[in-house]
Amino acid sequence: MSEMAFQEQTEEQGTILVVDDERGPRESLRMILRPTYQVLCARDGVEALEILRTQAVDLVTLDLNMPGIQGEEIMRTIRREFPSVELIVITGYGTLENAAEAVRYGVSDYLQKPFDVVQVSAAVFRALSRRRGRSRLVDFLETLGSMVGLDRQVAEILEHVERDPRVNRRVAELVVETGQSPELQQLKSERARTLDFLEVLADTVESQCGFMRGHARRTAYYAGLLADRLGLPARDREQIRISGFLHDIGKIGVPTDLLMSPTTLTAKERRVIERHPEIGARLVEPLGIATEISAVIRHHHEWWDGRGYPDGLYGEQIPLVARIVSMADVYDGMSSSRPYRPALSPEEVRGEFRRGAGAQFDPSLVKEFLRVLESGDPAFQIVADAVSGTANRASHRGAGGAAAGQGAQR
Repeated sequence: MSEMAFQEQTEEQGTILVVDDERGPRESLRMILRPTYQVLCARDGVEALEILRTQAVDLVTLDLNMPGIQGEEIMRTIRREFPSVELIVITGYGTLENAAEAVRYGVSDYLQKPFDVVQVSAAVFRALSRRRGRSRLVDFLETLGSMVGLDRQVAEILEHVERDPRVNRRVAELVVETGQSPELQQLKSERARTLDFLEVLADTVESQCGFMRGHARRTAYYAGLLADRLGLPARDREQIRISGFLHDIGKIGVPTDLLMSPTTLTAKERRVIERHPEIGARLVEPLGIATEISAVIRHHHEWWDGRGYPDGLYGEQIPLVARIVSMADVYDGMSSSRPYRPALSPEEVRGEFRRGAGAQFDPSLVKEFLRVLESGDPAFQIVADAVSGTANRASHRGAGGAAAGQGAQR
């Protein structure tokens, strides 16, 4: 590999600034990281800040006990001037007090000297993965803001991601799975990383509204049951489950107050909500998601008789995967409480599907789904609640009336 090609590759992997006043640890870190990353070195805090102010850096490894500017002051300055730069503390003078300070400044990892190759490599890989996940989320939300004109909404979502430990943790784990080595993680496909990223966004959508918690996972579960019932090939079943999880990703562009409204929406408000399939499909398009999955995101609100949205497809013009996910989506919507109505009883849900056959739903799929619902398997509800991580079913039943219809399903 030429020197230029090597430089381009390491820059793409990330740029790391090693800050340590001792030559031995500084050179050791440089040799460990140099084969994979572009590595810069600084002997003290002053030199480190000069480099940060003149060059793009992704990650800083920092010794705390150095002459001149002390570690805490360097961390504080980096956080103030370069908030997106990841920090790893590597020190031979670790104490509970300075470990607590490191956590307060958002340090990715805290390592003790002497360190080893595996330990350092894993910490750096985790930190840069977190940075990529965070950067990808910010880029996604900025794209969303320009697309739907909801800059304030985007800022609120981003603030929530920072505030919610569960969502924040998932962002940090976009690429890294606990317990796996960097070598194994580097084998993880871009497709899998993209799906991890979208899973975080789906969680973010649900975190906006308590009643949506677990909806994506339950929809994926129900859609998977119907796919199994139909005996579809393994690839189709996988796409159906993924599509079920991601179908409402476009709701990240819908104001929370509309999703949470306990009253009937106006025509204008409904048009805003009805944009979410198109928004979702446009958002995932640049990410290289399979066209079948993107089609589900766009078409899961199409109706068999052509009265759905956004494109008014009808009959078999609607992709089979979208028809399956649509039924799973509506089933969970009817059997769960929403701000604008309580959950329906199982008998009422089945009645709504029978009435919707040939209108909202593919009549042949209704027959098969009803057989799944009427199987009498007690594991159906138990597993549904388990995969969602929540039990949001209403204790009261019996709203009835057009629950499957376009006017009731958000």
